Amino acid sequence: MKMLWIFSVLILVGCADPARNLYEGIKANNDAKRAPNERATTPAPSYDTYQKELEQMSK
Repeated sequence: MKMLWIFSVLILVGCADPARNLYEGIKANNDAKRAPNERATTPAPSYDTYQKELEQMSK
């Protein structure tokens, strides 16, 4: 039981930035729904770009 607890904690540590993981998951899901030519012409912004835009909007 103790090993299961340690293993669970180690897995959660691997997900250090849950906001980034959530954003990337949603982005991947939305990209999968778009047509290939749409993905090529207008790629979704990266998480870092998204964060910079949020910071600029909050100022």
